[in-house]
Amino acid sequence: MNYAVASKQIIKYFAQQWNNLTKVAYPDVGFKPPNTETWVRLTIQNFDGYQASMGSPGSNRFRRKGLVTIQIFQKEGTAGLDALNKADAAVNIFRGVENAGIQYYDVQIKEIGNDGAGWYQINVLAYFQYDHIA
Repeated sequence: MNYAVASKQIIKYFAQQWNNLTKVAYPDVGFKPPNTETWVRLTIQNFDGYQASMGSPGSNRFRRKGLVTIQIFQKEGTAGLDALNKADAAVNIFRGVENAGIQYYDVQIKEIGNDGAGWYQINVLAYFQYDHIA
């Protein structure tokens, strides 16, 4: 699996599981945040890779790792409960899951707080890994 395929699979998996729970800002897609509704932004960062096995050409395993971040934004002054509920939903999407050859692990919530632009923010982090055979 290459980077483009992996990113496409991560986005597809999240979209299917999130099932329009809120509006979502996806990478490199125009988005206008709603005025008062809770919304999320999905980002994917590839940041590590190494050769995990050695053998004949065409059978070498190259492991790639990265991070999916779901940033959850709820209007400030509303106690953050909706954001926490959405964070729990996002954690449940990725915790202990393997989908389309991508393994997700170490899923956690990071409360950011007020972002200075009128939103209360919570991030859900999900590390992932997959293999590329070459």
